[in-house]
Amino acid sequence: MDVRHLRLFMTVVDRGSITAAAEELGLSQPALSKHLSRLEAELETKLLVRLPRGVRPSRTGQILFDYAKSIDASYRSALRQIDGAKEAQIAEITIGSGYFWLTGFLPKAVALLVGEHPDIRVNIETGVPTRLKDKLLSGDLDLVFGPVALSGANQNMITSESLIRTDSHVLVRQGHPAQDGKDKSIKDLLELSWALPNGTFVRSLFDQLFQAHGVPAPTPTVDVNDVSCSLEVVARSDLATLATSLTPEGQAWTQFDHLKCSALSGFRETGILRRKFGVIPPMAEALCEKLRIVSRDHRDAVR
Repeated sequence: MDVRHLRLFMTVVDRGSITAAAEELGLSQPALSKHLSRLEAELETKLLVRLPRGVRPSRTGQILFDYAKSIDASYRSALRQIDGAKEAQIAEITIGSGYFWLTGFLPKAVALLVGEHPDIRVNIETGVPTRLKDKLLSGDLDLVFGPVALSGANQNMITSESLIRTDSHVLVRQGHPAQDGKDKSIKDLLELSWALPNGTFVRSLFDQLFQAHGVPAPTPTVDVNDVSCSLEVVARSDLATLATSLTPEGQAWTQFDHLKCSALSGFRETGILRRKFGVIPPMAEALCEKLRIVSRDHRDAVR
């Protein structure tokens, strides 16, 4: 099977139109249709269902599309590894990480890996988990470290491994007028002004908290795509924020006051996300093992 044909097919499905896909690919519509017909003949199945406007994948077409995305991602990952090996004869991995893992666990694991393999090159991309997940699926990242309960499309193409449980906390500056030791109700939380990181797992928890009680989540006063920035704002104002920590006591956030809120009880899982189909580079697997060791050491230390 020609990888190029798979990419043409993926573009058609993504665009929902053979005409639009042909324009994007710089092909004539008859030429693209011919490539698709060859692919259907090779697989002995119809891959597309013609609609009054555009096309959609058939049942077998959807199966091929899901696997084709994984194949393309693995192929692109392999090209990165080959380019790195040709240029410098060193191993190179590219990973994505949410804010939580950057605060201690991942740096320790990377340090262990580099200590054993000083010639390795580790590229770390930070960002919100949903965007990192998309880059994982596209093959731009070898691994992602973040919450294992990500929602959205193509979840069947991702496999996850939980390493750490985190708990959620409402944080305010020390001496905040809302800190009276009482358990905060949803009504109390609605009366607060918020500084929140957008697009993050914490933000989705925030929205779900209010939705579960049948009310819309309040619009934050400060909406920022950086967790550390929202924390800095809260430390210097009367705004509140939502954050995660490794313990119910929230020992990572001792510089803040914690508002008691029973509605936020419960742990969330975070760990390693990888493409379900395909191979990750050996050094990426080695980094996973280092992260398992660091996480296990933490769990043993807090027992």
